Amino acid sequence: MSDAAALAAWMPKFEVWKDAATALFSQGKAKEAFATYPWVETTGDPFVRLTKPAAATRFGLVTTGGYSIEGEHVPFTGLPEFGDAPPDFHVIGLDADSSRFRIDHFGYDHRFAKEDFNANLPLDRLKEMAADGELASVAHDSLVLMGLAPNVVPLVEHTIPRIVEKLQNDGVEAVLLVPS
Repeated sequence: MSDAAALAAWMPKFEVWKDAATALFSQGKAKEAFATYPWVETTGDPFVRLTKPAAATRFGLVTTGGYSIEGEHVPFTGLPEFGDAPPDFHVIGLDADSSRFRIDHFGYDHRFAKEDFNANLPLDRLKEMAADGELASVAHDSLVLMGLAPNVVPLVEHTIPRIVEKLQNDGVEAVLLVPS
């Protein structure tokens, strides 16, 4: 089944879930709402093995940590988006001032990320790995999404192609995907 067919088959399940979940969210029961989320099922392997060593590969970083930079980005809403609007993403450079990082995502415990943002935005670790020759290089721009996007159709059809294009334009050959 193609991704388009899988999304088309999933959408009616999502609509039923959305109606039930909206009521639960309004009662502060996000955990219960997501316990019945209808995950999209696709076929095929979404991952590709590297054909060369990491030390010869340019890496990019994409995280769903919901980070923004104080005074630079419009904050993420921090709430699940049920509509058809494509999720946006923020660009955070390797040289960004981490003291201005803000976590807008309410869907995970921020304790470890506040202690060390590298827990789910590993900019320092990637720079160290590139400096040590473990990676050929790291893209200057890391891409940050808000992880609460239950309607995956606009994510798959609009946001991900924009992310892929940005990464390809930066010469990225492999991407570290960091969920929150």
